[in-house]
Amino acid sequence: MSKNTAIINKKDYLEIRDLLIKLKQNRGILIKSAVIAFLAGVFIVVFTPKVYKTEVSLLAESNSGSPANGLMGQLGNLAGFDVGGLMGMDMSGSNNSALTPDLYPEVVKSTTFLIDILQENVYLPQKELTMSVGEYLQEQTKPTISGWPGYALSLLKPKGEKRLIPQKNEGEPLNLSQADLDLIKGLANTIEVNIIKSEGGITGGDSKIIKVSVEQQDPYVSALLTEKVIASLKQYIIDYHTSKEKKDLAFIEARYQEAKARYFEKQEALADYDDSNVNVILASAKSRRDRLVTESTLASNLYKSLAQKREQAQILVQDKTPVFTVIEPAKVPQQKSKPKTIFTIISLTLIGLFAGTCIVLWKEFIVSNGTNNID
Repeated sequence: MSKNTAIINKKDYLEIRDLLIKLKQNRGILIKSAVIAFLAGVFIVVFTPKVYKTEVSLLAESNSGSPANGLMGQLGNLAGFDVGGLMGMDMSGSNNSALTPDLYPEVVKSTTFLIDILQENVYLPQKELTMSVGEYLQEQTKPTISGWPGYALSLLKPKGEKRLIPQKNEGEPLNLSQADLDLIKGLANTIEVNIIKSEGGITGGDSKIIKVSVEQQDPYVSALLTEKVIASLKQYIIDYHTSKEKKDLAFIEARYQEAKARYFEKQEALADYDDSNVNVILASAKSRRDRLVTESTLASNLYKSLAQKREQAQILVQDKTPVFTVIEPAKVPQQKSKPKTIFTIISLTLIGLFAGTCIVLWKEFIVSNGTNNID
């Protein structure tokens, strides 16, 4: 009877009190696992290179989309320009662009953009050195713990001549080595671009706040590289939005210079003819002069027309240029962003305690129950 009662009273579940008793009895395991995890956290913090983060905020303002509201519309009537007839340029007011702010992160992560950044020079004030970004990443940065094996293997290899990353040529594929790809990927991982939409910007349209951040082991390089990324991104966007207008301006400029030279040539020819035929009243001389006057007039009209088109094209390039306002400039960071010392150590210590608890549960309830069942 007592045996049956013992079987009935046997618990098939674990109470909190029993767990606490077992943990107290095996507190040595908990202490050891916590200490090991704590030391692992200290090791990670000590041997992980310090990283400094710089963040810049920009306001990208959208154009109004109407030429009447732009610079061309404001100055066109004042200068007597025919806004709608500028050499067939698109003045319909449509401002649809494939390159929207939402695509800026993709632009910054593109291979050609990163290759251009790697060619930029940075200054290291502590070492008084100026070098390219690519050289800095290869020679002046410390590897992370996970990158130690690869770093050790690279030290064993003989150092050859420095290889410059090739530039992209029109119509030709990029010929990049694995080292080049790793370098580009490493740089891409240090750059982050976030787009925040702001309804009803100061231009009357939708504006976007662009947050660009760069993490580097040197705080000054972090701030400097952020500025270079911002400058390259601005130039890329401006070139994209004004490429057609700049090509049109270059074409008009060439025709303008030709018309100017022709106009001056015809003027000089007419003046020379008048000086040489002051008292001549022959019909042939009069006919020759009339022809020179006509040619000079035609050259003058073409010259004036192209001068007007030239001014219009210059205004249109300015009108199409996107506007960027710096909200928060780049500042040299004074505190590291990684590794987070307190967070890392506390997190790993808690993980160690959890691992120790699992070991106690496995030892006391799974292993012991298995042994009892065998008995």
